[in-house]
Amino acid sequence: MVAFALVFGLMGSLGLLLMKNSLLPTFDSIERRFALDSAKRVVSGFDEQMAAVSALNHDWAFWDELYFHLQRPNKVFERSNIGSAAMLTSNLNAVLLLDRQHQMVGFGARELSGGVMPRAPDMLVPLLRRWAHKPQNPKVTECGLAWLQTKLAAVCWTQVVHSDGSGPAAGTVVMARELDAATLAGIAQNAGAAFTLDPTDGSAADTPHEPTDTWKLPDFHFLAHGDVGVQYSPATITLKYRLEDLEGDPLAWVHMRMERSLMAQAQHVVTDVLFQLAAVALATGLVLLLAVHWWLVRPIARLHADVVALSASRRWDSVLRYDRPDEIGALTQGVNGLLAVLRAQVDTLETLSSTDALTGIANRRLFDERLGLELGRLARRSAPLSLLLLDVDHFKLYNDHYGHPKGDSVLQQLGHLLQTCGRQQDLPARLGGEEFAMLLPDTDAVGARALADKIMKALEALNLEHVRSPTAATLTVSIGVSTWTTVQGSGAELFAQADKALYAAKHSGRMRTCVYGAPDVPRL
Repeated sequence: MVAFALVFGLMGSLGLLLMKNSLLPTFDSIERRFALDSAKRVVSGFDEQMAAVSALNHDWAFWDELYFHLQRPNKVFERSNIGSAAMLTSNLNAVLLLDRQHQMVGFGARELSGGVMPRAPDMLVPLLRRWAHKPQNPKVTECGLAWLQTKLAAVCWTQVVHSDGSGPAAGTVVMARELDAATLAGIAQNAGAAFTLDPTDGSAADTPHEPTDTWKLPDFHFLAHGDVGVQYSPATITLKYRLEDLEGDPLAWVHMRMERSLMAQAQHVVTDVLFQLAAVALATGLVLLLAVHWWLVRPIARLHADVVALSASRRWDSVLRYDRPDEIGALTQGVNGLLAVLRAQVDTLETLSSTDALTGIANRRLFDERLGLELGRLARRSAPLSLLLLDVDHFKLYNDHYGHPKGDSVLQQLGHLLQTCGRQQDLPARLGGEEFAMLLPDTDAVGARALADKIMKALEALNLEHVRSPTAATLTVSIGVSTWTTVQGSGAELFAQADKALYAAKHSGRMRTCVYGAPDVPRL
């Protein structure tokens, strides 16, 4: 009996060793992948802040009134756009206007957090040093990070040209927005990962300890590099990313510290199971020989296979189903708890990545995905699929006359109008700028044309004044329609047909709908 107990005790210990050597590396891989994803989202948050300032800066750079102001400064223009009252209602902290010789011709500022005011030299001096080594790229918006006083800010600049992009640049418009505590908290919330920002003056004392590993992040639009340093310990994973200033020198360290709770829980479960299994082995003898195989080795192998498959598939919406009242069940519940956290964060990120930030409807990424799915359905069953492309008539003239905030409001109203005019299965999307689309499953050409008429009547009912439009006294749209009853090619070809119809609508006078295949619409 003693011999049996020793044999089965040894087998139980061997089973625990196998579980530890198979499950713990898998949990470690999941934790590392989650840490890398968190780092991507945090760093992407800084890049997105610069992208937001970049969009506004780019709009100003193609503003005719600003172009003429830089050539002949106008006090009324300066007061109404970058004066104290105007800056108080702006989401910017500083706007700097430079002429062709990089001499300051205007500066507007709004108070930073802590009550300090931005200073023009904090923006101008680093830019002049940068331009001395790297000249400006005409008609391209560039961005970087800088300190305004002691506050971190996103800074963007663009050479100012005519609204149609013609003519030589009249100067440069520079904008800065503080990354205050609320902004940083928003980045952390959207990323689902806490971080701290540690300023540096570039000295050796400011450089963190040498990382034990380096992970490669994807390329970002404005940030110069994608390397993040990693330090491991049994309890934490520490990630450090270096932010650089306008001249490419160290500016601050983004410091992320993540608790290795899953590994701690796995270690705890393994330890508990070890003691309990040893006691059972000593007490049950021969019974344990069968019990280990049927009640421990097989479930652990299945759990291990499920965890490995889950890690490989990245299906965070899956649930491991092991209704057992023992440690394996507790371990399963722990994994399910982690999956629930990951699923919530992934759902939030997918919503943010598939929704247009201004209008709240689908963006181009979600539109392309849905178009591919609908073409797949069309290939399997006979049901027409229609696509509407909409373009706001003379939107540049509207922005130049009424200003970009009013233009944004018009785009928001149009996005809401498309949602209310369509059915639940229809997909309204903003493709970029003033261009929108409606994807209409189970809709033939007659139905698509009817919906286009409904949209135009609803827009006419809004009565949005557009005094600069040569087409009508109110805001109008042009619409192109294409319908397939069978798959005739790729989504790009359906889009090209609708775009051809849209071009025909605009070419024939705007404020109208043209259907691809009609006599007045040339075929591709």
